[in-house]
Amino acid sequence: MRRSKLLLWVIPLVLGAAAQAAPRNVGSYVVTPDVVTSASGKKFEIERGLVFVPENRNNPNSRTIAVHFVRLPALTKNSDAKHPPIFMLPGGPGSEFNFADERLQKTLQNMRRTRDVIYVSQRGNPRQPGLTSALRIYNPAAPLDQPLTAASIKASTREAFTAAMQEWKAKGVDLRGYDIINIVDDVYDLRAALGYDKIVLRGCSFGSQWSFSYLKRWPQTVDRAWLSGVEPLDYAYDSPAWLWASMERLAKQADADPTLKKHLPKGGVMEVLRTVITRLEAKPATVAFLPPGKTEEVRITVGAEDLRQTLQDAPGTSARDELTNWPRMLLEMYAGDYRYLAAKSWERRSGGAGEPLILPLIDNSLGITAARDAKLLAEPEARWLGDINDFYHNTRDITPTPRVDDAFRADWRLEMPVLLTNGDLDWSTPIENAKHARGFLAQGHLVEIGGATHCTETPELPELLPDLLAKLNQFYEVDFAKTPATDYFKTLPSSVSYPTLKFRAPTAPSTFDEWRANAKK
Repeated sequence: MRRSKLLLWVIPLVLGAAAQAAPRNVGSYVVTPDVVTSASGKKFEIERGLVFVPENRNNPNSRTIAVHFVRLPALTKNSDAKHPPIFMLPGGPGSEFNFADERLQKTLQNMRRTRDVIYVSQRGNPRQPGLTSALRIYNPAAPLDQPLTAASIKASTREAFTAAMQEWKAKGVDLRGYDIINIVDDVYDLRAALGYDKIVLRGCSFGSQWSFSYLKRWPQTVDRAWLSGVEPLDYAYDSPAWLWASMERLAKQADADPTLKKHLPKGGVMEVLRTVITRLEAKPATVAFLPPGKTEEVRITVGAEDLRQTLQDAPGTSARDELTNWPRMLLEMYAGDYRYLAAKSWERRSGGAGEPLILPLIDNSLGITAARDAKLLAEPEARWLGDINDFYHNTRDITPTPRVDDAFRADWRLEMPVLLTNGDLDWSTPIENAKHARGFLAQGHLVEIGGATHCTETPELPELLPDLLAKLNQFYEVDFAKTPATDYFKTLPSSVSYPTLKFRAPTAPSTFDEWRANAKK
């Protein structure tokens, strides 16, 4: 399951006013100017819009809803069709872009030099205007005196998902329309409404899977595509073996780090992980701690499933910073200090807003082939990681969205130029996904980035490999009618690496102390 960190932004009231005055015919749209302000006070002008589409294209009596988009006109206007717009598709499902982030603004300015850039939100996203203010799942609180188990996680997930579906169905939302096919056709209809014949696809994580789905249905409208954090159509469910392999790549770096060596047992970081899991399976730990802002201690019992839920949640200010803390987090537990695990488990079990409702609705509509599902369940690494696809396994039989068939999920030959980029420390979409996708591209190239995490283009690539990013950005500008894609791809490396991570040792302050200090802010 994708565990991306979702970015928030404030919806301007002017868009709501414009939408109320706008025509509601399917295929019509409304646009209004907006200005976002960065933390340093920098102003960035964008256009926000709503395009009106059927809520459920399978229902001839469907109501009309609005899907949000952002448009950035090209800085240099072109009168020909050689510069089709770039359509940016976010991940999640349920992620959004923070247009006030100056790093993103710089990326967008590079992209829009000769092309319009269109950012398309997902219908029903609680973080964007267009349908509702809070189309999401609210998790129930869980008991603190017993560890999480696979059974308790399943019961809680199904309870929350069922309650959310009932709530929004009662309000008139046709949840059957929040599937992969309808969001693909939202992009197709927006393209047509804005008057573009062809588009360039740009997506990371689920955005890449959304792009593959669009390519499956509407390939004749796509000029080229750049995909990262790659997820082929049958790869929404993650592989325990590939996730474990990515963790082993990080552990290999950590085992060689002089800061950590003296703290590691024989077998290194992965042996630490196996040992902690085995201990918590045999005997869950009860931990007392004082949360920030509280006057009474909390006592919570944590076990192996709690650790599995927290395994990709080490503290840090960025994805790479989290990786530098991951061995330290495990070593503290190896030494018997479970306070950070207890704190994160307490947060998780406190209830409240969980995932956007569209995450299971859309992902379960894409699903997985039975053959691949069986293969993943049989991978021996699941002994340590558990069912990393439990969110889907626990909800797919109660999901109302229609499911695509195996023919839709199957690989097929893509003829247009496709650029793939992926990090080998990407724990959400392991690099093996991208290696698999490269095999069915007629004009494709994969750049493997050693040490890179999930969706690396902002902020990692600009900071660590700016020259490579400049070469990658040329993908938007090359006229493939004059320069074959294979010639351009020859200018790109097949693999590059970031600088080696500098790991933090298990010394004061602890990960718990850092969590408590940051929670106060």
